[in-house]
Amino acid sequence: MVIIGRVLGAHGVRGEIRILPLTDFPERFMDMDRIDIFRPAGKRIASLEVEEIRTHEGKGVLLIASKEIADRDAAQALEGGLVMVLQSQRASLPEGSYWIDDIIGLSVVLGETGETIGVVEDLLRTGEHDIYSVRTPDGKLKMLPAVKEVILRMAPDEGVIEVSLPEGLWD
Repeated sequence: MVIIGRVLGAHGVRGEIRILPLTDFPERFMDMDRIDIFRPAGKRIASLEVEEIRTHEGKGVLLIASKEIADRDAAQALEGGLVMVLQSQRASLPEGSYWIDDIIGLSVVLGETGETIGVVEDLLRTGEHDIYSVRTPDGKLKMLPAVKEVILRMAPDEGVIEVSLPEGLWD
């Protein structure tokens, strides 16, 4: 399961919930006829049939009405819940783009020699380009910019990222 939104609480007296989209594709909510809400520990707390979804202009949130939410108190009880979907229900990505969870855990190997120099432990989004946190075999954490001069080949299906380390990058 992957997280695509967080319930912020109730909206108005009708029993609507406010959802903050946590996806690069918030428009996907507009086609959903059911929303599953989970506690952070993973237990499903609600499966709501969607009656209406609308955007709350200027707030960056969605307002969702459902028959299963009888009133404001019922909506407020869902606050903090996570909207999740199966991995197979994620939006399609353009060629050459990857989900963060597809990248974390990949072995980082030197393209020239095939030597494993670490494993991707985390991904930092900086705006200009992503930065991979790589745990080296000796336990050090090194940063690797996700730019074409460094990343030679992404192969999540093979479990590897081939790289070229510019001189001085990890010194």
